[in-house]
Amino acid sequence: MTTAVLNEKLETFKKCIDEIVTVVKNTEEAALYMKPSEEEWSAMQIVSHIIEAVDFWVTDLEALLVVPGAKWGRNHEHVRRLAAVDENIVSRINKGVAISTLLNLVPKVDTALAKVEEEDLVKTAPSYNPNFDGKPLSFLIDHLIVKHVTGHYEQILRHLEKVR
Repeated sequence: MTTAVLNEKLETFKKCIDEIVTVVKNTEEAALYMKPSEEEWSAMQIVSHIIEAVDFWVTDLEALLVVPGAKWGRNHEHVRRLAAVDENIVSRINKGVAISTLLNLVPKVDTALAKVEEEDLVKTAPSYNPNFDGKPLSFLIDHLIVKHVTGHYEQILRHLEKVR
């Protein structure tokens, strides 16, 4: 059962990454760096955030498999999270690198999910983010990896529509 559920989540994740890659490939590079407003991220800032966030959450997932019950997560002020959307840093990411890094997330997530057993999905642990405190491992997979990327894909589409 776990394999089927996790395979479905991986397929959803892969499909979404493929859709993001297609959008990035088919968008003029300059448009990827345009912000719809001062308060909103550019499409490339969103892509950079996805790359950093998936890497962060996969690392946390794998650590929790090794040390169940360890404190996990972060808040919105986490330094790597903030750096990933800093305009000076994002401006140095080119389209080709973004695409290859996005595609490399799929095997990384696949490798991590292959380590998850059914009993792991219900394990809980304290979190640095009070909103995630005591959530099961399935929450980390469902919301912070799969649904997080899906939501940001939709955000990329909205932002690109605004800057066109």
